[in-house]
Amino acid sequence: MKTLKNVLPVILLIGLAAPVVGQQQGSDGKKVKSIIVYQEKHDMLVMHKYKDIEQYYDQRGNLIEDISYKQGKINKHFKYQYDSNNNKIREEEYDPSGRLFESSEYKYENGLRTEKIVYDPNKKIKSRKIYQYTMW
Repeated sequence: MKTLKNVLPVILLIGLAAPVVGQQQGSDGKKVKSIIVYQEKHDMLVMHKYKDIEQYYDQRGNLIEDISYKQGKINKHFKYQYDSNNNKIREEEYDPSGRLFESSEYKYENGLRTEKIVYDPNKKIKSRKIYQYTMW
């Protein structure tokens, strides 16, 4: 039991850093709108506190913006859009200065992803994936 007692706080911290999936809500029934995670680093007598992760969700529980930081400065920044079936249809990646780096569009048929197209900032195609499924 002593081992579990030491591991449980680590599991809880890891869970906070991961994106919330689905319709997360508190015990009072309210849905999560955003999460901001801070990291503290202790160096001898000095403690540094940095913003580590910032995540925002729509009313359906979909992650719509995800920002990760490195020592308090933006490292990666993504924005997402979803269709009425909660399928991710668009993803945008921004560089640390806030400029669009690349964007992706997703297409679906019968609830299954069929295509992903990645564009550069000038809307030129960088890559394309086609998904083919074998069904029972």
